[in-house]
Amino acid sequence: MEKWELKKLAVCFNCKKEVDQIIEIYTNQAFVKCSNCGATRYYILRRVGIEDESIIEEEKKKKHKYEPWFLEKTAVCFNCKKETIQDIAITETKMIVRCRNCGFTRVYQFHILDIPENK
Repeated sequence: MEKWELKKLAVCFNCKKEVDQIIEIYTNQAFVKCSNCGATRYYILRRVGIEDESIIEEEKKKKHKYEPWFLEKTAVCFNCKKETIQDIAITETKMIVRCRNCGFTRVYQFHILDIPENK
């Protein structure tokens, strides 16, 4: 799987500015980085498998400390090899990527936070 890069205009939890948040998703890890201050959340792969679409719907219903993001990306699925929509849910504790065609899902768990020092 190639690197996926997405952008989401949102208020940064660190610098409080509404700027692009850069989302990079790899096979075994993912990052969300503020384009202004560089604050970065790191997620690591915790599990893969076929999941029901309710995994995304459950995240929509949960109460979150920060606003969750629900994105889509058209890409070739690692499992079924079809170009189809991949649903992406990003919260403060996890990131979920799920193929709408076959249900193949990667669940990444929040790992660490890096907030660069201002120079």
